[in-house]
Amino acid sequence: MKLKLIENPKRTKSRSLKARSASNAMPVCTLLLPKNFHRKIRMEWKEDRAEASCLKDLLFLYSKEMEEKEKMNPHLNLLLYQRKRKETKVQWTRLNFRPDPGDWARLGLLARRHGVSRCYLFTFLLERYFAGNNRPDTSEKKKAA
Repeated sequence: MKLKLIENPKRTKSRSLKARSASNAMPVCTLLLPKNFHRKIRMEWKEDRAEASCLKDLLFLYSKEMEEKEKMNPHLNLLLYQRKRKETKVQWTRLNFRPDPGDWARLGLLARRHGVSRCYLFTFLLERYFAGNNRPDTSEKKKAA
């Protein structure tokens, strides 16, 4: 008995069941930080995507310095991260936002270089920003770009 291979001449389109988001290139990222910083971010950066522009501004201000600075964590095998301690009474919040992929990768590289987590480094940069008087100047950014 001979078997015949029957091919379907009409090609069917395969459809994906995955939902498509408006900002397909930017995944949602999460950081843990103290609640008071979350409020300060909202007050300082009032535009849309405040958290993403905050990250961009912090990297613009401090990334060069962080690349040249000595490592925060001298132990190569250990990664420093923020702990929720009861004695400090700091309330933590999750910050979900859509950063630009380049900024998120840069934060990750700097964090990895210093042996700390992204959350730790982001909080460190926010502390430096709010402690000093280094505010990002839009005219400087336009000249640099």
